[in-house]
Amino acid sequence: MSNPKNASISGEGFRFYRWDPAEGGEPTDVLSVTSIRRLCGEPYVLVRWQIGNVIDTILGTQKQTTIGPRGGVTEKRQVFEFPSEFAKKYDATAGEQGAIDSVRKWLSDTADEPRNIAAIRGTITHEAIEKNVDWTRIEQAYVESAFAGLSNRDKSKVKDGVRFEDVNFVRNSLRQYWDMRANVPMFIIAREVQVFNLTAGYAGSADALAWLLPDGYDGPMPKAETFTLDMFRALGGELALLDWKTSKGVYTDQVVQAHAYMAAEFVGTNGIIDHRLTELLNATMLGGLVHIRPNSWAVHLFDFNQSVLRAFLGSVAFARFLATYPEPDTLFTANYSGSAPEGE
Repeated sequence: MSNPKNASISGEGFRFYRWDPAEGGEPTDVLSVTSIRRLCGEPYVLVRWQIGNVIDTILGTQKQTTIGPRGGVTEKRQVFEFPSEFAKKYDATAGEQGAIDSVRKWLSDTADEPRNIAAIRGTITHEAIEKNVDWTRIEQAYVESAFAGLSNRDKSKVKDGVRFEDVNFVRNSLRQYWDMRANVPMFIIAREVQVFNLTAGYAGSADALAWLLPDGYDGPMPKAETFTLDMFRALGGELALLDWKTSKGVYTDQVVQAHAYMAAEFVGTNGIIDHRLTELLNATMLGGLVHIRPNSWAVHLFDFNQSVLRAFLGSVAFARFLATYPEPDTLFTANYSGSAPEGE
């Protein structure tokens, strides 16, 4: 949702990262990992959910997701208005084209609102995790302040601002996160790790590079900014690249995304390569999805897999092709056209 450093969003909504070497040289613009996936086509599960939102808006039904004060999640689809607001708006157009065009835009905006709310909740939760905020600090005022700090583009997508259920979602998600931290021995080396692969043509930001402590480790915790590959080798354990996920489920696309980050050439910001973090990233052969929900948490670890990386690199080539040829005209070698004469 919010822009990472050195990133910008195109008019079509795709994110690009710029690498402008501090030592000099030509800047390079590459697509983000998430935009590459979008260019190649939205995941089937997401498309099905979007279609369901359109149907709900038309029929006046709604899948109510209630987040209780203790983080309990309940979902139930039911009729909440009859006739639906869409039906009344459509009937009021009396078939006039301009009015129907307005209803069409309203339908598109309204049907996308559940996705926007989910994304806003996830963004605020991510930010709180990144800042090490204790879950007891998450109150209405905190969430409203975090919401106010979002871009105008993001805020405009949510009509009702911060609701009580949004506060419950963020508060209880943070409560689950800290419970996970208490039960999974890990040390976070770096957060928001910005990675680049200029050869393949992509970049992105992973949530955390972590050291998973060896069994029985009871030694002192090092300082994150001085943790090196040599220290890791001496202490043991495992290095893992982690992404926090607040989505309803975990998906194959998220595993692919993590592989892209692990296969990056270097870590860097503002044209400067971080050689210490690059060494650690290059030694990282474990990825992880940390699934945080208001009522539960889970850590899903997986080994780096060359076949998953090959699948992603194929999508990079396809996305770059589509970005280069948004229209087919320049691919044509000849054109023939005509129009049949009107019949007698």
